[in-house]
Amino acid sequence: MSLWLAVPLSLVFIYIVYRLGLRMMATFSRPIPPPPPPGELRRVRLTYRCSLCGTEMRMTRAPVQHPEPPRCCSEDMDLIANADE
Repeated sequence: MSLWLAVPLSLVFIYIVYRLGLRMMATFSRPIPPPPPPGELRRVRLTYRCSLCGTEMRMTRAPVQHPEPPRCCSEDMDLIANADE
């Protein structure tokens, strides 16, 4: 490859890597979003149990009416009681 072609291609490559690095660093500097206002949380009454270790958890507030189950022992917990039904 000639020097006249290698230098511009390497400069383009360096510029692309530089821009990607700046974007990645910008994501680290963004502030953590504040928690939602208390009025946006919904009241729920769900009880979950881990099928592996037996830990039980009651969820009383969630941003949606039917939230995803929490995780324990790297597995989704099982819904055992729902006061709405």
